[in-house]
Amino acid sequence: MYHLSLAPQAGRESEAKAFFSRVIFPFVDGTLYSELLEPLMVHFMKDEMQKKNALGDQCLPAKQTLKPVSSVEEVAEAILKAKSEKKVLRVVGSEHSVRDAIFPKDGITLLLTKELRKVEILKIEEECGKKWLYCRIGGGCYLGKNPLDPTSDIKSSACYQVAVQGFGFPELAGIIHQSVGGFISTGSAGGSLQHSFDDVIQEIEFVDGNGCLQTAKPGTDLWCAVGVSMGLFGVITHVSFRLPEMKFVEGTESNLGFADSILGPNEHGQSKLKESLEKHEYMRVNWFPQKEVMRVQEWVGKQSFAAGDIVPYNSILSNIFAAGMAAIALAICNFLLQKPEPTDTDYEIIGDVLGPFVPLNNKPVSFRDIWFETLPMDNKAHTDSIIRVHFTEIWLPLNQCQTIVERLKELFKNQKAANNFATEIYGAKKSPFWLSMSYDQDMVRVDPYWWAYNKGDPRVFFSYFWDVLLDIPGARLHWGKYLPLPGQKCGNTTFNSEYLKSVYPKMHEWLKLRQEMDPDQVFVTEYWRGILDI
Repeated sequence: MYHLSLAPQAGRESEAKAFFSRVIFPFVDGTLYSELLEPLMVHFMKDEMQKKNALGDQCLPAKQTLKPVSSVEEVAEAILKAKSEKKVLRVVGSEHSVRDAIFPKDGITLLLTKELRKVEILKIEEECGKKWLYCRIGGGCYLGKNPLDPTSDIKSSACYQVAVQGFGFPELAGIIHQSVGGFISTGSAGGSLQHSFDDVIQEIEFVDGNGCLQTAKPGTDLWCAVGVSMGLFGVITHVSFRLPEMKFVEGTESNLGFADSILGPNEHGQSKLKESLEKHEYMRVNWFPQKEVMRVQEWVGKQSFAAGDIVPYNSILSNIFAAGMAAIALAICNFLLQKPEPTDTDYEIIGDVLGPFVPLNNKPVSFRDIWFETLPMDNKAHTDSIIRVHFTEIWLPLNQCQTIVERLKELFKNQKAANNFATEIYGAKKSPFWLSMSYDQDMVRVDPYWWAYNKGDPRVFFSYFWDVLLDIPGARLHWGKYLPLPGQKCGNTTFNSEYLKSVYPKMHEWLKLRQEMDPDQVFVTEYWRGILDI
């Protein structure tokens, strides 16, 4: 066991104001700043920004009538009641999936509490010279602190409670607001080809559509099916893990021009993306493809147990003042891109505004911190408020990296597709779960970011990417993010149940087992009925 320091970081208002002066001052006069923008930034800094902000709260989830349940028995009772009343029942975690994937239009939504959020430390064992922590965690337990849940704090989180024992999850996504059950059931992942969240899962307990408690274990069809099941098999109540020792993650972040980055060509003219993803223990890339920017932010990391100073990974967007200023920069770019025919001057302004987000640096910026403070590199970037983003997540076979980069370069000649933000690229290790987007093969993922306060239709934006990437053999989409509409034509691919069966070879077996677990379709919303053709 060791002590974790949670002392808050010092304020960075001066750095934030300097950032603002680089990004915004060239386009506004002093009066506009003093009378409008500075008061707006002060408002951004208020605590209520987690739920409201000066740009409006239209993107935040509407209030839902949630039914708290605190035990397996209460979950079973709620399911049987819904079954008898012929209502659809779903579970809400941190609401990081698209709304229609979570909530029934006229049904019951459970919120897991108390016993179903506990972390139980079972034992520590040494096996083949390595120590492992065995634990059982409630499906409603958040991986980290969920800023939208006032009852959530870091010390009650799954990551903190295993970290104080000296162990950890070897892979995490860019944020850790999610519940354990929600994270695994949508197939979510971090950026690594060497580690997977799925690798450390030992058992998955859930209550099925008949109100019966089921336990799925590795090596069984039930295990392979329920691991990624979008809540359509039942309510995940507990997940058991076998976790390795972990302490620090250290690494660097660099901002490079496209040609000098891992996306650029090697001596043979091929993109270095695949070899870089395979080389680094952890890696993610943010590509700013605007023609007056064309820069790539590379984040790479590795595990460490060596003694040394803590050097936090600290994006400027972790400061709410700076995040608010970045929001104004995004708004300016979005305004220009909404013009029917943006001019060369408009694109130059977009470059001038976005360039300071990724200033070219000759020396990479280093970081070294506790694993759960470092792996979720976007956790403090106000992604639930000012820098809230929506995205689709397109998973493609790793051996298609060259084709992916070529198609994206061609796509970004259309500056509407380049948009006003980054496109994230990172890897995912293969998974044993039938409906995992990385089932049976390593994958690379493409996540185009859509700022939630943009004017325009995110589906139009995401369709640019669906049209050029879904035709690549083996392309799959993250179940919890934006999906094409059923029947939508994406390039030469039609998004429908036939397409899903073609890219998920075990889809038929999954559907058959799902029917056994939920014969009365207690968990099937109209959204999932349309996508899966249930």
